[in-house]
Amino acid sequence: MIARLAWRSVWRNRRRTLITVLSIGFGLSFAIFFIAMGHGMYTKMISDAVRMQAGHITIEPRGYLEAPAVESYLKSPAELRAAVQRLAAVQRTKLLVLGQGIARTGSGTVGVALMGVEPSAEAITSPLARRIIKGRYLSDRDGPWVVIGKTLAERLGLRVGMKLVITTNNAAGELVDELCRVRGIFATGSEEIDGYFMQAPIAFARRVFGLPAGAATQLGVILASPDDQEAVLAKLRRLTAGQDLEVEPWQKILPQLASYIKLDEGSNYVFQGILIFLILFTIFNTILMSVMERQREFAMLQAIGTRPGQVMGQVFLETCFLGLIGCGLGMLGGAAAAGALQHWGLDLSSFYGGDITISGFAVDPRLRALLTPGIVLGMGAAVFAATLLLSLIPLRHAGRVNIVDQLR
Repeated sequence: MIARLAWRSVWRNRRRTLITVLSIGFGLSFAIFFIAMGHGMYTKMISDAVRMQAGHITIEPRGYLEAPAVESYLKSPAELRAAVQRLAAVQRTKLLVLGQGIARTGSGTVGVALMGVEPSAEAITSPLARRIIKGRYLSDRDGPWVVIGKTLAERLGLRVGMKLVITTNNAAGELVDELCRVRGIFATGSEEIDGYFMQAPIAFARRVFGLPAGAATQLGVILASPDDQEAVLAKLRRLTAGQDLEVEPWQKILPQLASYIKLDEGSNYVFQGILIFLILFTIFNTILMSVMERQREFAMLQAIGTRPGQVMGQVFLETCFLGLIGCGLGMLGGAAAAGALQHWGLDLSSFYGGDITISGFAVDPRLRALLTPGIVLGMGAAVFAATLLLSLIPLRHAGRVNIVDQLR
């Protein structure tokens, strides 16, 4: 009976009820949409960055992160790599040789970062291999060939097939020169990558830096799901315990990107929290107005024997109905909008004059949301719980009616 009375009371003032549930619905929809959009952008940024670099998790010699140098390298990582690859959550591993040098042609000289990669593995995992605009990407059969960025090619006057000289210090401290040719030119949209970064087959990079066969400066680990990172990180640290190695997550390898994502994600949640907070005032006002307008009704109910707890229960159920309807509409609307953005995307390239870069990494101007059940259910549950908490103050007014004064 109390439930029926509560349901009828909700629709007694239809206009106010509709305004309230639509306020909840729109606010929750916006929150779900923007959080899913941010989640999709962060996930894409992380995926592209870690696959272009050393993966979600990196295994490297102790101290390499503080002072990266080619003389600090993994001497025989094959056995370790095989053990890592056997972990169920690991999608792929890759060996890298990373060093610094100077690229020289008749047109100029530019300081560069040279990364030796396994072309067959990199072609599958790295987004850079899909950004080739001239020539082609590397293959395992290539020798002294490199792929370079579009900006670097322009600075050095290089085209596909042309020669350049890489000058660097090898692991023994000797100054060496190596001649190579351009296999392909890529364009990521990032000035740092396109202007100073090049890739070569790992065998050629070992020759440039004077490393023995099979050596690498880093062993990269790419995960099938980023959610498994902490579990895999713990397993790898146990696996390498007692060895002079460090196992680091991508957040420590790419601290600028990690800091940006953390700050932007926090500000996104704060903005959505403020929006929900303002909407909750509308809900509170609706419930309080409903209770204050019906003081005589509550007095009459209690005068004929209704217990104060039953009156409070009726008001609480009215709040539940408002919250359920509003949150249901908000979850459906937010999921639909975020799902559409996830499927079709939103191209923002027309709003920007050039490429979008964050912490040195190019960002795809076509934004796509990443909708998960956790976002929808978590936000819906949070707003519903906040709605119920707001009803506690009006509930006290409903249960403390002065029967004599109201009926007089």
